[in-house]
Amino acid sequence: MSFWGGEAIYWQHCDDPAGVAQRLRCLGRPALVTAYVDLASPGRHLVFKSVMHTFVGKAIGYAPANADVLYRNAIPPQHIESIAFPGDPAYDRLPGLPTA
Repeated sequence: MSFWGGEAIYWQHCDDPAGVAQRLRCLGRPALVTAYVDLASPGRHLVFKSVMHTFVGKAIGYAPANADVLYRNAIPPQHIESIAFPGDPAYDRLPGLPTA
């Protein structure tokens, strides 16, 4: 989340001395999107630490209990559950996220 906007947008410009990354970071604003995703297609989507490890870790109090997901399908609008921005309680409860 420290590079909000997605790696596809500006990851290759992070160390660019011309300031391209800084200009790209000024576009839009950070957001935390909660969506229903179907991970049942074996081999199609990638999850780093497995979902099982993440859920079990959360259940036993392990911190951080997280995973990276490479989801290769479009997410239909009806599967978006919430969108939170800096200043929203759901966003601000997570430390270390960008604020602007």
